[in-house]
Amino acid sequence: MKNLISRMLDAARHFTGFDFVIFKICLLSIGILLGTYFAIFFQSWIVIVWIVAVLTIVILWIITLRNMRNPKH
Repeated sequence: MKNLISRMLDAARHFTGFDFVIFKICLLSIGILLGTYFAIFFQSWIVIVWIVAVLTIVILWIITLRNMRNPKH
């Protein structure tokens, strides 16, 4: 487990500005998603929020796995 965390942190060190934008959108989407269960306003947008959250999580994992395989030292 310690090796996995170390490799993921090393991969994150090579993120570009675009990668961090995707990361922030992912965090924002998950935050809104959690908030939807407590606020009526976002319940009408739940499908769009789920799509954005899942899409950014998948993109973030692809970027992380790509950086784990081919680190840019």
